[in-house]
Amino acid sequence: MNANARFDGSNKFGDQSNEKLLPVWSVSGNYNLAAHDAVKRDWIDYLLLKVSYGLQGNMLDDQSPVMIISQQPIDPVYNELVSKMDTYPNPNLKWEKTSSFNAGLTFSLFDSRLQTETNFYHKKTRDAFLSKRISSVNGIDEYVVNSGDVTNYGYSIALTAIPVRTKDFSWILATNFSKSYNRMNTRPGEEQYELENFLNGTALVDGQPVGTFYSYRFLGLNPSNGEPLFDDWEDRQDELKGLTKYECYTRVLTPSGLREPTIAGMVSNTLRYRDWRLNVNLTYSLGSKIRKFKLFEGTAFIPSRNVPAEFNDRWRKPGDELTTNIPNPDCYRGHYSSGSSMNNEMPIIAYNNMDMYNYSDIRVVSGNYLKCSTIGLTYEFPQEKIARMGMSRLAVNVAANNLFTICSPELRGQTPQQSGFAQIELTDRPMFTLSLDISF
Repeated sequence: MNANARFDGSNKFGDQSNEKLLPVWSVSGNYNLAAHDAVKRDWIDYLLLKVSYGLQGNMLDDQSPVMIISQQPIDPVYNELVSKMDTYPNPNLKWEKTSSFNAGLTFSLFDSRLQTETNFYHKKTRDAFLSKRISSVNGIDEYVVNSGDVTNYGYSIALTAIPVRTKDFSWILATNFSKSYNRMNTRPGEEQYELENFLNGTALVDGQPVGTFYSYRFLGLNPSNGEPLFDDWEDRQDELKGLTKYECYTRVLTPSGLREPTIAGMVSNTLRYRDWRLNVNLTYSLGSKIRKFKLFEGTAFIPSRNVPAEFNDRWRKPGDELTTNIPNPDCYRGHYSSGSSMNNEMPIIAYNNMDMYNYSDIRVVSGNYLKCSTIGLTYEFPQEKIARMGMSRLAVNVAANNLFTICSPELRGQTPQQSGFAQIELTDRPMFTLSLDISF
């Protein structure tokens, strides 16, 4: 058993605040279950249970209860002293507190031929720091407040097995994977997030996992001109007037999934036959969604610029809407909510139909993948042969990286590690290496 406690203090809180000090403590212990007569077996090497619980606090480095200003050089035009506000006063900020529970089971069986480590965690964060948008007349656009409760929990499993072990041959199989969950349990400020925050997954929404991104609801293509059609509430826009940005976007947009995977892991195989060794490493990811890259940049198609190969499947004539969802690029149309008469009545939902298509749910695909990250073959020259040459080790290595990735065919060349939330980059290319290791 182990227990520790301390008080953390910070002068970054309000001068009269009772929150300056925070008790931080933890309790942990482990227990060897294999020591019990009822559990003891010849094939159990050890069986260890681990549990811990504690409370910790967090504070942002760039916050202060008082305004901090710095003196600048004299203004060369007005010949006057100039001051700059470095830190805006935030006297009501409190500790962000996180309680954590962890439990794990580690065991080894059959003379270490099967080893496993499992862990479970549950974290509850209260008074989480959130950035709240405020009027720029205050001198800043955002203000940090304690306004969130976030729950994180998940588990991980690591396993190493030796299915075959003889004098000349052995096979070692190792794998690990983890699964995580999180949920925002507090509704953020009504005007805290803009449209792009919902589209790129940085908006925190009550009841949704952190990292959930939203999309426009795609209905299909107009049979007459190939224009993309959406359920954007144009026929019932009166219901949106007077709503806050949060209320409007969570109604019009639809959650498309998580930017980050909920399950990720790897599988490693090592096979040895006498002086030969083969390593095969696979990685996988499950649970995420990916937004495909834009069909083309800007609001108009420019033939001299590169576009994805799927652009060849675009709508060209009536009837094509039955076999494709790629719109006619010459049907640009502004959105009704971006008109000047609407600006004071409802939030802007979109600026044009091409932006809506690029950020629609039809452009969202599965981010699951299985990737062959490394394959390596090594030959170790026998010690008795190289000792006469004064060498202690001589090995030849042949390796290949990024040989293949199994993923959704809808990506059409876009790798699952690349998402439409970032700029287009070159895909991972296979790489081959040949090396010679010599030691004296």
